[in-house]
Amino acid sequence: MRKGANVTLRTVSDLDRKTIMALEEEKYDFYIFTDLGSTLIGELESTFGDRFLVIDHHQIPAEDAGKAQVVNAWNFGYDGGKEACSSSMAYFFAVTLDPSNSDLSHLAVVGALADRQDAGPGRSLSGLNEAAVQDAQAGGLLAASPDLMFTGRETRPIHEAIALTSAPFLKGLTGSKDSVLAALHQSGLALKDGSTWRTISSLTPEEKMKLTDVLASAVGPSEGATEALASLVGEVYTFEFEDPFTPLRDAREFGTLLNACGRMSAAGIGISICLGDRSEALKAAMKTLYEYRTGINKALDGLSSEPSRIESHGRVVLVHGEGLVDEKLLGPVISILTSSLEFKDKVVVGSASSRGTDLKISSRVGDNYQGRVNLGLIMQEAAEAVDGVGGGHSMAAGAKIPSSRAVDFSKAVSERVSG
Repeated sequence: MRKGANVTLRTVSDLDRKTIMALEEEKYDFYIFTDLGSTLIGELESTFGDRFLVIDHHQIPAEDAGKAQVVNAWNFGYDGGKEACSSSMAYFFAVTLDPSNSDLSHLAVVGALADRQDAGPGRSLSGLNEAAVQDAQAGGLLAASPDLMFTGRETRPIHEAIALTSAPFLKGLTGSKDSVLAALHQSGLALKDGSTWRTISSLTPEEKMKLTDVLASAVGPSEGATEALASLVGEVYTFEFEDPFTPLRDAREFGTLLNACGRMSAAGIGISICLGDRSEALKAAMKTLYEYRTGINKALDGLSSEPSRIESHGRVVLVHGEGLVDEKLLGPVISILTSSLEFKDKVVVGSASSRGTDLKISSRVGDNYQGRVNLGLIMQEAAEAVDGVGGGHSMAAGAKIPSSRAVDFSKAVSERVSG
């Protein structure tokens, strides 16, 4: 757009042959695919010849890795699961075209955090993502420092911020503002400054330590509770040029806002925000974010009230969300369950109804999982064994399978994880 090109932008949840055929009929001069397409290089070549580019970070078949149309993190020595996402890949591609595009560096940081790639020391970004952080800092766009990482730390009253935080999932506190508020009132922590609610970011270091002690008492001495609370301290990335009373100021919250827009069929709103709209698009995004969080909480409450939907099979936990969990929200629901104390050492595989006859599959590896596993490969192989499709990263992957083959798929996944 900055170069004066006539650009059409489209978002799709999955790239399949039907979508590729539809794009061919629209007769564009050139096609750029980001964050998808790495497993369909052959189909793209036969359809578009050399008139396409795939900018991606997902695992890619060896026979396609060296092709000129493929710009993939793994080809450049970066782990696409934790060191480079499609946002940082697209950013450095843009900077290579024109160095002045470095003013977009903060969006690469948002994308990396939204993709949960903060796997470095103290929940920091690393690899190519860290290079984007450095560009953003050099441009005066970003400040980074260790702090408490509660959702809404800049914008929400303290008790609301704690209740909104789902990674890690704090049993008895996540999703329950009243329970958090009661625990904080008993502690004597000053929650208001006059008539104004205070935020996490306004607390002194001493008050933050006291807050952590209060939460530890509320969560109780369950196994892993101390570790879960410790994981709330990490690198915080702040955009000081953004309004302090919007979710855009904290890079992780910015990422959550974009994830909500993508999941709730409002991708265009998220794109408008990334392009600079801070009026109508932001208002619409805030409403979408509320609906997103409401949907996730409803799904988690439903699973909690129907424990038979969650089955443990050794290292694998199967979550049956059919008729309860919207397929658009399956990924974040499984991520939250994986961050809970109960499942942090498991592989969690969830399913939800999709288009009547199919199942959407989402899988995650808990942070404390003991052993090695490549979910991207497992999802691909298990799905293909039941006439479905699958793939992704080693720690997070998904699939689409026929509903009638669910039992066979679950068995194939369990066998491969155990193996």
